[in-house]
Amino acid sequence: MTNEGKGWTLIARFSNADMKNWRQSSFWRTTQVAMGTTNPDTNADMISPAFWLVSGSELKVTLSNDSSHTPLLQTTGDCLGGRTFRSKVESYGKGYVQEKCLGNCTVEYGGQYKSIEGFQQTECSGEIQSANNIGFLCYSYWEDDYLSMIMIGGGGKNCSHVDHGLSIRAGYLSLDFGDIDLYPSSQSYALNLWVY
Repeated sequence: MTNEGKGWTLIARFSNADMKNWRQSSFWRTTQVAMGTTNPDTNADMISPAFWLVSGSELKVTLSNDSSHTPLLQTTGDCLGGRTFRSKVESYGKGYVQEKCLGNCTVEYGGQYKSIEGFQQTECSGEIQSANNIGFLCYSYWEDDYLSMIMIGGGGKNCSHVDHGLSIRAGYLSLDFGDIDLYPSSQSYALNLWVY
């Protein structure tokens, strides 16, 4: 698909209708079989071979029920560095460092981002991460273990831990995306992840 003269490829979708796929670390790192429809308007999990085959420089996230595919966030400054998204995640290894994101990229927010679960801390800056970033493999401990494969903005609970973003795990709770404080989801939609 194209957007503003650029060629974007849909590589994944995170649905808030279930909590069974993206919360698994193996889904990010080793899945080799495509799953789900590439229709960006669908509210269901999807992973495309493009997730591990298409190299690029930037990422964007859009809302499944927005036919114009307006970015809720878009990276700036060559986030992927010519790698596939999977190789980006794998480049940080498999360990987690407490109170830290192992990597991050600067972003610009847009569209309806303020009303989307998982984007509640976009204006929060803390020790873990600043407001204008997305982080990769973010971990914190706050009465329980929190892990977010992609954390959006600063940390939750006064910017002190990672309870929002994409693929969040916190103790017995796990979300494909959202905010632990907003569980269960009050809205029905999915987030599309694109690479350029």
